[in-house]
Amino acid sequence: MIRLATLPPLRPILSVLHRQRLMPVLVIAQIALACAILTNALFLLQRQVGPMLIPDGIVRGQLLLVDQLIQAQGRWTTADVQSLKQSLQTIPGVRAVAPTLGIPMRQTMTFTLTLDSPAEVSVTATGFAGEGLVPALGLELVRGRDFEDGDYARDGSLFGDDARRGIVPAILTEALARTLFPDGDAIGGVLSDAGEPRYVVVGTVRRLLRYQLSELDDGQAEYSMLIPNRVFEDLPILAFAVRTEPDAREAVRAQIQAVFARQDGPQLMTGIAPIIVDYESQRSDAFNTRRAAVWLLGTVCLVVTLITLIGIASLTGYWIEQRIRQIGIRRALGATRGDVLRHFLAENALIVAAGLVPGMLAAYAINQWLMQHYAMARLPLAYLPIGAALLWLLGQLAVLGPARRAAAVPPAVATRSA
Repeated sequence: MIRLATLPPLRPILSVLHRQRLMPVLVIAQIALACAILTNALFLLQRQVGPMLIPDGIVRGQLLLVDQLIQAQGRWTTADVQSLKQSLQTIPGVRAVAPTLGIPMRQTMTFTLTLDSPAEVSVTATGFAGEGLVPALGLELVRGRDFEDGDYARDGSLFGDDARRGIVPAILTEALARTLFPDGDAIGGVLSDAGEPRYVVVGTVRRLLRYQLSELDDGQAEYSMLIPNRVFEDLPILAFAVRTEPDAREAVRAQIQAVFARQDGPQLMTGIAPIIVDYESQRSDAFNTRRAAVWLLGTVCLVVTLITLIGIASLTGYWIEQRIRQIGIRRALGATRGDVLRHFLAENALIVAAGLVPGMLAAYAINQWLMQHYAMARLPLAYLPIGAALLWLLGQLAVLGPARRAAAVPPAVATRSA
């Protein structure tokens, strides 16, 4: 007949902890400190690494970002922009060229749009204004349509002209569409700005990250919106997205510089070279700060975890050594190795649980202090039980080695110990 393992009685465990308080107090203090640090560190780590793991929707291996084209005379004209676009399109290997205000992973010129939906949801989204951005960036159009010729304002206004009656067609990311239209299809939906109807949704794309890199947290990394624009009057800085054939990107990069020197060299401000960078390199550079933070926070988490493991294992091992005689007496009275092992695991579980309560309170208090003094985001309450559960398992893992060594001591040897 199989004997089921039972939990050891709590009264003897509590009695031992009451008589010998120093070791439990030290473990409780260590667990509380580790819980406070690890919970906040893991939260900060998630906020840093999360946006880096989100697919951005940009075609890989084909996109060049051309930026920092500064007009020597101060302002670009639409004729200048269209002439340069045509020159870039004639380069062998170029598939699409899109002049744009707002370029992925770069913050040279940025703008945001305040959007209010019929569902009374209000968000701030990153705006991409340009011509032919969907094919140039390689975005996946999942609903509706791309912009058509009639969607572009004739007067160059980003926010509507007489032909559009002040209503601008817009393409949203799926994440933004779900947020603004939680109860239905976004296509055909009208978005307002300051209470006035301003945009009508004509399509949605799968993904597109914001280029305001400080706004990628709190689930808002994909709050991006495209609006049609082909008239670029009075802009001091110009940018292009250039999509190439997969095997022609480096050749195209070299030809773009030649185009600038041949056609637009006199128009470009001297001393400030245009930036021509492939998208993957730009993305990598844009996330350098986040990667550094991930390494730092990851190191903190690893060090705190190792210190906690070593501390619990060392204190428990020392305490077990002081109780070898008691263990031997229990073994001589018929306690099995499993009984001894379960006793120490249960004892440690109670100690760790006692440390987790003040630890969770301290973690929440630290987060509140960071919110007040460093504009830190609020720690989701779900992190507290999750962090506590992980530390509880960590505590059990740390005590497993010493407990197994104690359970393996022969009764005769333990009984003769002084």
